[in-house]
Parts: sequence; C-alpha cells; structure tokens
Amino acid sequence: MPNSKNPKYRVGIIGCGRAGTGRARAFDLHPLCEVVAIADTDPENLELGCQHFNVPGYNSFEEMLTREQVDIAMPVLPVRPNADAVVASAEAGVKAIFCEKPLTASLEDADRMVEACCSRGIYFAAGLVISSHPDYQKAYELVAAGEIGEIQRINLYSPNNQGGCHGLNLVRKFAGKAAVDWVVGWVDGDPFSDHEEPYDEAKTGFGKIGGYIRFSNGVECFSNFKEIGWRGIEIVGSHGVVYNWNNTGLGLHLLKVVNGNTQRGPAEFREVEGVFEEYSAAERGYDDEGWLDPGTPMIGIVQAIVDSLETDVPLKITTGDDLRHALEIAIGLRESHRRGHTPVKFPVEDRSLVMHPQKSRWHYKKDILGREWYMEQMRQQRRD
Repeated sequence: MPNSKNPKYRVGIIGCGRAGTGRARAFDLHPLCEVVAIADTDPENLELGCQHFNVPGYNSFEEMLTREQVDIAMPVLPVRPNADAVVASAEAGVKAIFCEKPLTASLEDADRMVEACCSRGIYFAAGLVISSHPDYQKAYELVAAGEIGEIQRINLYSPNNQGGCHGLNLVRKFAGKAAVDWVVGWVDGDPFSDHEEPYDEAKTGFGKIGGYIRFSNGVECFSNFKEIGWRGIEIVGSHGVVYNWNNTGLGLHLLKVVNGNTQRGPAEFREVEGVFEEYSAAERGYDDEGWLDPGTPMIGIVQAIVDSLETDVPLKITTGDDLRHALEIAIGLRESHRRGHTPVKFPVEDRSLVMHPQKSRWHYKKDILGREWYMEQMRQQRRD
C-alpha cells in the first residue's frame, strides 16, 4: 500500500535498479515529493523497490502512467529505451521529468524528447552530472558577469564519451549557451563507426573525441582527449581563469591577475579563496533507516525541479536540451573527421546521425556484468 503522507508532487519511478533506487530516495526525502509507484521490467528490482518504498509496482511504464497520477516521472534506464520512456511520460501529462545520462543515441530521438517536453511546458532535467551542482552554477554566473574578463578561449581535456554529457556540456554552459557556428573534429578510433566501442553489430568503435568548437558569440574551445595527466576544463579570460581538475567532480578554482592587470604569465595569477567548495573524497554515509545518502548533487537536482514547479522559472540545472546540444557537438566533431577534418556547420542537418555510448550504458548492466555484481550494488543502496 502507498505511504500515508500526502505531499504536493507524486513521483513515478521508471527503473528502480542500482542507480534508480538512489535517485528515487532523493525525491522521497523532499517534503513536497513522494514516490507513489514503480515500473520495472526486472521482477527482482521491482519487488525490492516496492518493498523499499511501500508502493505498487508495474511491469511497464505504460501501465504505470495509465493507472497512476504522476506529477514527476523519473526514468533511470539503460540508454536504449530512454527516449520512449521520456516521450511517454510527457504524453501522459506529467509536470516534470528527470532522466539519466546519456540522453539517447540519435539526434532524432533527442529532438523528439525535447519537443515532447517543451511543447507541453514540462520541466525536463537530465543527468546526475556535476554541471548541475551549485558551485558550477555560481561559476557560470561569475564568468558571464565578467569576473575573469573577456573569455579568450576554453580548454577542455576530456574523452567526451557518453555523448559529451560531461565536458562538452560544461563548455557550452561556460560559453553562455551560445549557438555553435561550426566545429572541426577528430576521434582516436574509427570515425565511421556509430558505436563508442565495439559491441552488437559494431566491429569497431570511434573511441575518444576531440576538436575545435566555434560559438556564435566568438568563444572558441579546444578539446583534447590525449592522456596528459589532466582531465578538466579551463575557462581563460583576459583577467583570470576558472578551472577544475575533473569534469565529473567538485574542485573548481578561480584565479585572477594581481590588481586586475592584463595577464602576462602564470606569475601574475593569484587564487581567490573561499569562492568554491573544496574537493572531498569522503564516502557517503547511511542514515538511521539504512539508506545510503543520495549525495548533494542529486539532492540539489530534486530541489531545483521543485523550485521550478513552485515558482514557474526555468531549470537552473542541466536539462534534456543541454544534453541534446552536447550530443550534437560530439556528433559534429566525429562527422568532421568523417569528412576529412573539414568544418561542420551547425545545426547539424542530418538528424538521423547516431552515436551509441558504451555497451554498459546502452544495455542493462545486470545482463552485462552479471547478477552477483548487480545485486551487490543494489544491497549498497539500503542496508537491512
């Protein structure tokens, strides 16, 4: 039976596996949200989820969306069924959607996911990504306000896998979400492969992605996937730099030149203390009910969704549209390599182009890594 509390927003979970369980807990902790139903095609996951949240379960998201009144849909699935789950949720009349990364494999699917939500006024959040953390939101605002002067260039050190949902997404945000004019790119594998790595029908993979990105506001990015002992991003301005050391974690830094003078070399920079949180590798703990802490980023994502629902303001966190643009940039860079490293104009005209992520993202991890490994991951979400 469902829980007795009666919050404002009813949450329907689509996929209550190793990742979905923790994401669902984050929603259930919010005073205005409550998990009211779960859909999962894996009977073992479904049974555990229904026990954890004391809610009814369904074998398909279609049935759950038909039978339950859902305000917030949360599809946390392998990438392959993600687009259909998001579109079905939008068509069912939910008010907000949170889905996981990568968004999808094709530009066509990304377009229909975003259109299904935008045309209905649905808030569409996507991905437990560090780009949604308040520290990064602060960094975007500081750069936009001219804290480091005029942006000279953005340096990205990243393999740009998973459709660019980490590094390329950050680049676009620091560039003020300006439209991309054109890109020139390369990959370290087979540019004519549609798969990041060989699996299913693919005998080769395109691998890592890099290149040059030119935005319509004049900001330019150089993206390098070489292993140089540094994986992060540098936003270089005329009077300072914002950088991190890892595009999937905290640890942002703000450097400014002394007395606001134009930079002449590294000796001119001084770090501004206390602007961002310090990086911490501390493990998340368990609460009195045995639940693993969902983590600050996921708690913040839930709050941002609720804030938008309550105040009717755009989402401040990473959206489905953001990840659509990141995927388009990644595809454009690979397409440039296919054309002999010639510039690719944006928007990319051929929306049928696809970019399949790693096998463990596209397919169900339990099928790939085995039940024993998977169920151990499930047990870590809540201790009995």
